[in-house]
Amino acid sequence: MKPFTIVLASALALTSAQSAFADVPVATSGAPINVGAEGIKKTVQAKNWKVNLDSPNKIGTVTRGVFCTGATDFAYTATYDRYFAGQVGKVFREKSLALGYPKFGGSDSAFADASNSSADFRLGFSLMDISQNICISGTEASGSGKVTLRAELFSNKLQKVIYSRTIEGAFSSENKIKLDAFVDTMIGNALDAMFADQKYVNSFRDNAVVVSDAPTDLIQVKNGARPSEKVTKDSKGILSAVVTIVTASGSGTGFYIGRDGYVITNHHVVGDSKYVKVKLANGYAVPGEVVRKNAARDVALIKTDLEPPTALFIRTTATKVGEEVFAVGSPFGEQLSNTVTRGILSGERTMNDQKFIQSDVAINPGNSGGPLVDADGGLIAVADLKRKDASGIGLFIPISEVLEKLGLSIQ
Repeated sequence: MKPFTIVLASALALTSAQSAFADVPVATSGAPINVGAEGIKKTVQAKNWKVNLDSPNKIGTVTRGVFCTGATDFAYTATYDRYFAGQVGKVFREKSLALGYPKFGGSDSAFADASNSSADFRLGFSLMDISQNICISGTEASGSGKVTLRAELFSNKLQKVIYSRTIEGAFSSENKIKLDAFVDTMIGNALDAMFADQKYVNSFRDNAVVVSDAPTDLIQVKNGARPSEKVTKDSKGILSAVVTIVTASGSGTGFYIGRDGYVITNHHVVGDSKYVKVKLANGYAVPGEVVRKNAARDVALIKTDLEPPTALFIRTTATKVGEEVFAVGSPFGEQLSNTVTRGILSGERTMNDQKFIQSDVAINPGNSGGPLVDADGGLIAVADLKRKDASGIGLFIPISEVLEKLGLSIQ
């Protein structure tokens, strides 16, 4: 028989109906673990739903009325799938809150890239088996049911599934109760096995990195070597350090400093994302975690587990108006990544008590967060703004300001 598979990622939205699983006896192999007193901070977003049933998809028998007559096949239809998936999502969220897990308040869109979700984890359920033999009278039901689910917890930071378990739940009632309560109790009995699993609970117990606008400790970063050739002769080293930052809402540019996997970009590039995708010039992508950011100065620091091929040389001497400069970035997205443009340093400005370097070097949407280097390849600033009503006016954040606001110290 061929497998009947439906993917309904958006079906886990909460429904308005209230669950009554707490009012019906629940039989589990272990009590769910309440973490309310532990101060858990990590969040999970229930997003994915997949159905793996053999066809034909008869899952039981339905009778109707006060005397439970007129038996017909209970078919698992697309309509019932939408209902059942919604109940799974509702019961999961209700139980999560009741057990002390923090509520996820991010986007409920099912189409955001997994790596860009602002939740720490993404939870998916696969329906492996279900049977229901029930008598329905109006909005009430009696009978028996059993469900088998596979739960998978995906880490947005590690970009992999870190927990997977097949769970089962059963329920029977001779007395008629609300149909939603019947289904919710069956689902709740299955989920209790997951909430009682130490491996699942421990996934949430490690404290997440606190993203701060005011770093209290300095991160030591070793400066890169001074390039031996001018940018016009050899820019390969600089290009290898520049990356494209991909989030759920768009993309921008960033660049590696030091050898410990740190990437600098703009705050408006990462937004509220905890995790982003960092794409290198060769197309290789790694997950990145936003560990520091300063919204007022529009800078952010991302940590990856990759040692970059090249660490940019950070220039510490004063810049001069009229000197040649080069901007590197991904204008209009990753398809134009590692675009190099040339111009001059037009001026040094102070706007709203913030310092900027002005240049006529060409920058466009997607260049944000990219490096501005001098003719020798020394890093002097980070791309930030371009005047929409004028050509040849781009504003860059001096690298000294960037290092200060992100709590970085160059060795």
